[in-house]
Formats: sequence, C-alpha cells, structure tokens
Amino acid sequence: MQRVRFMTWCSSCVSGMHLPAFAAAETGLFAELGLEVEFVACPANLARVRAVAAGHADVALTSVSELLAAQTEAAGRLPVRFLATAHQRNPIAGVVREDSDLRTPTDLPGARTARWSMPGYAQEYAGALDYMGLGAPVMIDTPGDLDPAMGSGDIDVIPVWMDDTTRARLRGMTLHHRGADFGVRVIPLDIPVYSTGLVAADRLPSELICRMRDALVAGYELQRRQPEPGLAAFRRHFPEISEEHARVNWALFEPYAFDGVPPGTMDAERWEETIAYTAKTHRLSLFPGDLIYRPELLAPAREHTTA
Repeated sequence: MQRVRFMTWCSSCVSGMHLPAFAAAETGLFAELGLEVEFVACPANLARVRAVAAGHADVALTSVSELLAAQTEAAGRLPVRFLATAHQRNPIAGVVREDSDLRTPTDLPGARTARWSMPGYAQEYAGALDYMGLGAPVMIDTPGDLDPAMGSGDIDVIPVWMDDTTRARLRGMTLHHRGADFGVRVIPLDIPVYSTGLVAADRLPSELICRMRDALVAGYELQRRQPEPGLAAFRRHFPEISEEHARVNWALFEPYAFDGVPPGTMDAERWEETIAYTAKTHRLSLFPGDLIYRPELLAPAREHTTA
C-alpha cells in the first residue's frame, strides 16, 4: 500500500467535488489499486497548491486560477501540476431576480454586478462575458449581505459558481429582504474552459499518479450510480454539512463533471484555451501546458489502467 494524503477544499462550496474521492475510499476502490488515502485539511493562510508543494499533502482539489497564480509568483518553478480535471466547463453563472428582464448571457453586459467578498467570482464572470464576445458588466462593490443589495435593486447580478447556488436552491430559489422573499434564477455562462481539478506534487511518480486517477474516475462513476457510500463518508469527515446540502451540491456539479467525456479527462486544446483565458481574466502569466498539467495524462482517463 502507498499512502497518499488528499487535501480537501471548501466542504460547503464544493461538496460535490469531494464525493467521488470519498466514494472511492469508502468502497475500497483506492485500496484495490494499492492506495491508502488520508484526507487532510489545508493549513490556515496557505494556498492548497503551495501546501502540496511544501509537503503538507500529496494531492489536492483546487482551481486553475489558484495554480496559475502560484506559478506566476514562483516564476513557473512550483512543482505541482494537474492530474485530472473536475469541472469540464467553467461553472460561472449570474444569479438574477426572477422578475428581471435578464434571461440569457446576451442580456448581462451593462448589468450592475456585485463585486462581493469573493472577488474571484466577479473576475471570472467578467472574463467569461469577454470570452463570449459580449460587453462588460458594471461592477458594484458590495461588501455587505448580498440579499438586501439585490432585494433593494442596488445590484442586478450576483456572480457565482453554479455549485455555490446551493444555498438558494435549498431555499427554493428565493432570497430574503426586509422580511419578504423574492424569487431568483440562474443564468449559466458555461464557457468551454476548465476551472477546477485535482493537482499532484511532481515528486509523485507517474505510475502512482495514474493509479490515483484511475481510482478517482471509478469513484465518479460509483457516486453517480450509488451515491450513499460517498455521502456517508463525506459526512463523517464534515458532519457540519447536511446530507441535503451535499446531495444538492452534487446534483449541480454532476453535469459539469460528466460532459461527453470520461470524468477527469484532460485535453491539450482545452488546456491551451483554459490557460490563455485564466491568465487574461486574472492578469497572470502565461505558461506552457507542461507546467500546469501532466502531459502523460492527456489521454481519456479510462485509457490509464494499472498493470
């Protein structure tokens, strides 16, 4: 058995991204491939990719923008790269009032958009509109609660990942302002670039990485077919997250993971688009693909089998 420390991400924002790995651990898929996986948290005030580089974990769930930012700071010398993707499309979306005239992405340029406490979402949203050849949004700094800002009409759009609309969906797609509810809907942008995935330290050999990816892909299929083991293991690790929340988050994430290709698949052309988009959107450096992902894993995940 080879021990692999797997660093988790935000348990509420991306619950669904975690479930395949917990399913693989709970059902013995990791063990079948000779892997003993330990789930660990990221140390406080340290980016996950830097934590992996420093040896706090071997693999981690993270975003493309986080890795590209860390590589920019390290001048391309960070020994961490993607071994599998999670979202096959960028899940950035705009939450709007149900009674608004905003219905499709073409309606969004010029709309007053919240630049809230998670400014990366606003950057992704503006970058996606630019990628689609549409106009720019009007950014409104919104440091407080977003519900009153939208309820009072100060903002028209809340930019957020599709996964992060879980809270609104648990409320029945309603938000609250001054004791009253108002309906909202989501306008996905769904641009064809990667946004998240699993990174690994370069110190891990390719043979081990291939086994890790094989087990993870099997975990995706299992989670889709038989959700209970992954949910149970996830909630033991994160008891503060309700089962309903995790189920809804998986339902939002699943269409982005299963998008016409085997889950985890990495494609060179899409990576080229992704790196260019992310660098432009977040004002980061451009890097060749082999500094961002492992080239030996570009084939569909199911082609990687263990001898």
